[in-house]
Amino acid sequence: MTTATEAPETPEAIARRAWRRTAWIILAGGIVGLMLGVVVVILLGDARRGPGWPIVVIGCTVAVGGLAGAFSLVATTLRLTPQMQAPLEGLSRFGRKTLAQAIAKQAPIEPADSDLARRAFDLARLRTAYQPITLGQFLLLCLGIVGPQLPNLTDDDPFTAGFSRGLCGALLLAAVAFTPLLLRQSRAARRYVQAATEAAARQR
Repeated sequence: MTTATEAPETPEAIARRAWRRTAWIILAGGIVGLMLGVVVVILLGDARRGPGWPIVVIGCTVAVGGLAGAFSLVATTLRLTPQMQAPLEGLSRFGRKTLAQAIAKQAPIEPADSDLARRAFDLARLRTAYQPITLGQFLLLCLGIVGPQLPNLTDDDPFTAGFSRGLCGALLLAAVAFTPLLLRQSRAARRYVQAATEAAARQR
């Protein structure tokens, strides 16, 4: 008796499922963080009650939701990382550079049925799924780190307030620097896949 072999899951399907799972995990983590924040405010008593208590609740909500979402996406990045290395296996430094430049310039490698062209297509296709997940993981991790620092931004202790402001500022700068870069690379990979598909269709 023979059994049908299941086709391997595409990177796009893996990414879609990861985003759906992560959205629910963020929601659940946010609810848990909200309840945790309320408990923290109650336990702290008068020390945190007053105008600043909503910040404690928001901080806990952001921290737990962000970290839960980031760890959810870690599983997907770990799964896709070996696939990202596969198109580069056995290539020389020149070959790797050729692939990188072709994808960055959105210029399909010719001929379309060559080994290098297939590797470039596979790598670009994987990047369209992998890089948005990497960006999402990074941003969620930043939120998870910033969340606990929110109540300390206006703390009376200069050292505590200064440290929290410095940490939040550094994470904000990192997010501002890396987000456009990863979005640009992801967009270039998506356009390369489209251009390579059209080029292959014309050669048939």
